[in-house]
Parts: sequence; C-alpha cells; structure tokens
Amino acid sequence: MKVQPAKCGVYVLSGLGAVIVFFLLLLKNSAFFLEEEYDQNKPEAALAVNEHTYHLHKGSINWSNGRSTTKKEINVYDLYTYISQQKSIPLKQQQLVKLHFSNLDGAYIRSVSVHIWRDNGEKTKLFVKNNEFKVPKNQGLYVVDIAINSTRGTMQYAANVQIQ
Repeated sequence: MKVQPAKCGVYVLSGLGAVIVFFLLLLKNSAFFLEEEYDQNKPEAALAVNEHTYHLHKGSINWSNGRSTTKKEINVYDLYTYISQQKSIPLKQQQLVKLHFSNLDGAYIRSVSVHIWRDNGEKTKLFVKNNEFKVPKNQGLYVVDIAINSTRGTMQYAANVQIQ
C-alpha cells in the first residue's frame, strides 16, 4: 500500500510539533528561565560600585508577603552555570562594594551573607558589614552569591564579576 504525500506531511508535522513541545518543556525547567518564573513583587538587589549600580539575578527564594508564600529552590550548579554566562561586572581588587535592596515590602533584613565562587568550585565567604563587603585581591572571573535572611523569608541573588 502506498502512503499518500498529504498524509506523510501530517505525520512529519505532528512529529515535529512533539519534538518542539519536548524541547520547550526541557528549557522551561532549565536555568535559562530562572528569573522569568518569579513574581515581579519580590525584593530586588543591586551592587553599587562607585557611581554604577548593577542589577543582581535572583536565585532560590522562600518569601512570604503575608497573603501567599513563594518557594523555589534553584540547584546551585544550575545557578552558577547561568550566572557565569552573563555579562561580568568589573570590580577592582580590594574595592568596597555596597549592596542595595529594594521592594522589601516592609521586611526587616536580619542578616546578609556573601560568598564568592571561582570556576574551580572553590567557595569563599566574605565579611559583610552594613551591607558592604570588600572585593578579594585575587584577579579573575567569579560568581558572587548573596543571601538575605529577613522577617519575610530568604532570597538569594547572584552576579558574574571580574576582579581586575
């Protein structure tokens, strides 16, 4: 029995559609869509360096606005991979960097922790005082991981930085 060309086209298109749907579902769960899944009313964070302010990317979240709670756990390796591909923020050795938080919706920040990751997986905790920290003296590309603990929950932020 011979298959007619019209029917072959339908089979090809439906198979192609299934493949496209599969890849879209795969991408939806990947690190490429980390920030798109967040409610825009969550706290924002930025690094202030001299006269420049740089937006930080959101990572894991456990935040309550009093009416609802948003929980999202991001695998640290997915976050690291995503952030390391973003444009780097230029920093100087031993430079003092200020953290700015906005849209806290009445939350009081209890603590802020800052870690810096090298590409070899080495993680170093930096001292934070008054939402400021000093950049390490070793040059190179790093991922800065910032976590806040507040009266409304916890938030994680990250950025790709280059220490010059």
